[in-house]
Amino acid sequence: MALQRYNAEYMPPATIALIIASVAVAMLDIANGGLFERLLWARGIDIQYGQYWRLLGAAFVHADMMHIAFNMYGLWVLGVIFERLQGWRATLIVYFVSLFGCSGLTMVFYDPMTPVVGASGAVYGMFGAVLAFFFVKAGGRVSGLWEIPHARMLLIWLALGVYQSFMPGVSLLGHLGGFVPGVVLGIYFEQRYARKLDLWHKLGVGMTVAAVIFLCVFACVPVTRSSWYSVRALRAFENGDLERGDELLAQAGRRSRNKVGAQLLFVHVTVWRRYHQAQPKQYPVSVLRRPLTHLDGVPNPGRFGRWYDFESDPEDDAEALESESFAP
Repeated sequence: MALQRYNAEYMPPATIALIIASVAVAMLDIANGGLFERLLWARGIDIQYGQYWRLLGAAFVHADMMHIAFNMYGLWVLGVIFERLQGWRATLIVYFVSLFGCSGLTMVFYDPMTPVVGASGAVYGMFGAVLAFFFVKAGGRVSGLWEIPHARMLLIWLALGVYQSFMPGVSLLGHLGGFVPGVVLGIYFEQRYARKLDLWHKLGVGMTVAAVIFLCVFACVPVTRSSWYSVRALRAFENGDLERGDELLAQAGRRSRNKVGAQLLFVHVTVWRRYHQAQPKQYPVSVLRRPLTHLDGVPNPGRFGRWYDFESDPEDDAEALESESFAP
C-alpha cells in the first residue's frame, strides 16, 4: 500500500528540531558530568517540591549514548513518516501530548524516589500515531493492519518494544502513557484530513487530553499521598515554620506509605525534625534537603548512614519511628 500525500523530498522541521535539541542536551550532559540529567530527570519528590519543569525536561535527557541513539533513531523513522503525512503542527502536538502522558503516568504510579529519563514515551506516541494512520486506512479494523506491509512491520516492531518494556530499567508505564495518546491523536488527525471527523473522534481527543492534564496535575499535587505531605513538611521546616511542618508531617504519618521512597522520605524528615533542635550543627537545613536532587548527586536513599551521623544504627531509628507516633 502506497503512502498517500507522502513527499519524500520534504525535510520535516519539527522532527529535526526535536532530535537536535535532544542530542544537544545529551552532549552537554556528557561534557558536564551528568549535570543536565540531574537538573531535568523526573522524580516524584522533586516535582512535588515544585520543580514542575521536570515533567517536560526528563524527555530531553538520557541514561547513556545507547539510550539516546535508540530513541533518536525511532523518532527519526516515525517522526519523518508522520510529519510528511500530517505536517509539523500535528507532529509537535502528538509528541508533546504523548510526552506529558508518559511523565504524568509514571510520576503518579512509580516510587517517588525513582528517576525517569528519556524520550521513549514521546517516541511511542509517534509510533501510535503512525500506526493509527494505517488503522484508519484499514477501515478501522485491527486485523486489517496485518494486510498492509508497512503496518505489519510496525506491529512486529511494537511486539519487540512491548517485550523490551518488561525488562529491568525500562518503563512499561511510560511507553503506554505515550502510545495511547499517540493512537487517539493519530486517528483524529487522519480523520480530520479525510473530513470524516465526528463527535466521537472529538470526544476521544478531549478525554485523552483531559486525562493527560489530570495525571500531570496529580503528579505535581498528589493530595492523597504521604509523600506530598512529607515534601510540604520539608519545605515548611526549610522555611523555619516548625509548627506547620509538624502538622504536615503528622498528616504524612497518617497516610499509607506503600512505596519505599515515600517511607524513606517520611523517616528522613522525621529524623531530621527530631534531632535538629538538639544538634543543629549535625542536622542543618542542608541535610534536610538531601533527598532532593543536588548537583553533587543524590545520596542512596537506602543508606541513611550517608545522610546522618547516627549514634545508633539507622535501620533501628527507622523501625523505632514506625512503631511510635511522631512527637518532636
